Amino acid sequence: MSGSSEDDRLLIERYLAGDPSAVRTLDEWLEVVLREDFRSLREDWEDLRQEIRARIVRNFSLGAFKGHSALRTYIHRISRNVAIDFSRRAYRRREIRVNPSDPHSPLAMAGPSSLGGVLAKDLLDQILARISQDDRLLLRLVFELHYSYEEVGRELGIPEGTVKSRMSRCKDRVLKLRRELAMRE
Repeated sequence: MSGSSEDDRLLIERYLAGDPSAVRTLDEWLEVVLREDFRSLREDWEDLRQEIRARIVRNFSLGAFKGHSALRTYIHRISRNVAIDFSRRAYRRREIRVNPSDPHSPLAMAGPSSLGGVLAKDLLDQILARISQDDRLLLRLVFELHYSYEEVGRELGIPEGTVKSRMSRCKDRVLKLRRELAMRE
């Protein structure tokens, strides 16, 4: 290892040993992500910090940091992923509390309210009718139920990496279908 890689390795060792300076450095890096990208979750920042720190310790303990990127970039990525997962879980909790039989609930009031909404719904229905049942399930878990890729993997019994590659291919198929349907009109 050379230069920053050696510095990163030493910082990780110091962090795992509880060195206050190392902890402060990594906390500053994760704070940047919270301040810049997740202000809407401000009330939950302390919980988020704890989840992020736990993930960092777990990853460091497992030797997951391979040095393919700067340690700061790695910490930013972990922070963002944990915050996104946290946000999705919070969204699902709010969604469960909504009573669809209440005429004033967002679910009861949902639906296309403009010509653009009607056309978008029609296009979506056409696309969903042309993709496989597996692709529909994957899209529902990710976009409707807001599952993280890790949660989708657990639900389907497949590795998270497989979920990511399947999702990428699914998105490609959906975009291709959208273009084909747009050209017909």
